[in-house]
Amino acid sequence: MTTFFARAALGKTTEKPVWLMRQAGRYLPEYRALRKRFPDFISFVRNADAAAEATLQPVNRFDMDAAILFSDILVTLPSMGFDLKFESGKGPVISNPFRDASCAKNLRQVRLENDLAYTKAALQKVRAKLSSEKSLLGFVGGPLTIASYAIEGGTSKDLHRTKSLFYNDSDAYAVLLNAVAETTGKYLALQAEWGADVLVIMDSWAGHLNGDDYQKMAKPYTDKVVSIVRQQTDAPIIHYANGASHLVADFIKSDFNVVGVDHRTDLANLLDKNPGKIFQGNLDQTLLFANPEIIRERTQEILKTVGNRPHIMNLGHGVLPDTPLDGVRTFVDTIHGNHL
Repeated sequence: MTTFFARAALGKTTEKPVWLMRQAGRYLPEYRALRKRFPDFISFVRNADAAAEATLQPVNRFDMDAAILFSDILVTLPSMGFDLKFESGKGPVISNPFRDASCAKNLRQVRLENDLAYTKAALQKVRAKLSSEKSLLGFVGGPLTIASYAIEGGTSKDLHRTKSLFYNDSDAYAVLLNAVAETTGKYLALQAEWGADVLVIMDSWAGHLNGDDYQKMAKPYTDKVVSIVRQQTDAPIIHYANGASHLVADFIKSDFNVVGVDHRTDLANLLDKNPGKIFQGNLDQTLLFANPEIIRERTQEILKTVGNRPHIMNLGHGVLPDTPLDGVRTFVDTIHGNHL
């Protein structure tokens, strides 16, 4: 059975499903209690029972229309030969970054079915407990985003090492990006095989690129991911990039079913110029800190703007860690009330 959410992503219903990026996270008291059971983030992600529990927590509390697997965009990097750790206060740290052509020899052939068996187990555990009316979302990072961590050695606010590698040694850059894209495409397709009925590509750092660089540094590799997935499954694909309203026209040209937009995007203008395209999101995530009347008003404004066309309701970015629970509930309940 195709879920309500999947039908919306395919443009087969004009009812508006809702989910939130980072809907499982620190704003939930039950998540914080669960997280305390593990010494570090990666051991939490690799525990299928815990990952499944975290995935279901926001759906159980708020009745979202989809559960997104609790995981991380970097889980494939260890399979490729990168030494990945999550350090308190610093986030992901890679001790053997990809800095030049000589690093290509360290790339390993991946064994995703073995190395990421915990993902398969978590998806299957969630699907067994999730209502058949709700979608299960699998996800990956965009190749640019994943590769940037491998090149930078961690989080970067400007991607200067990534851009430097591309500008100074485009061949070495292409070797890494092609390897990441191949692995990412296979992994996303496997998630569909393992139980996900909608797939998400989160290219978190694409917004750091201008239009010309996006065409060269990111788009070919993201399109490669989509091509690999399309050969294996007809599950709808959602794409999202934060701070990338200047690139939406480029995203539309790729074979995504749904293009996520952040709160900086003029949604009315975007819809007017792209009558046949399905979009996701647009509410400023900080509005969930406002009083209920404002949240309802702004949510209704988006619903009115979208009107009688498919759209997936979401924020312009992920739920912030100290977001009030009542704010999330008001947003979700306003959308569900609109269906009555």
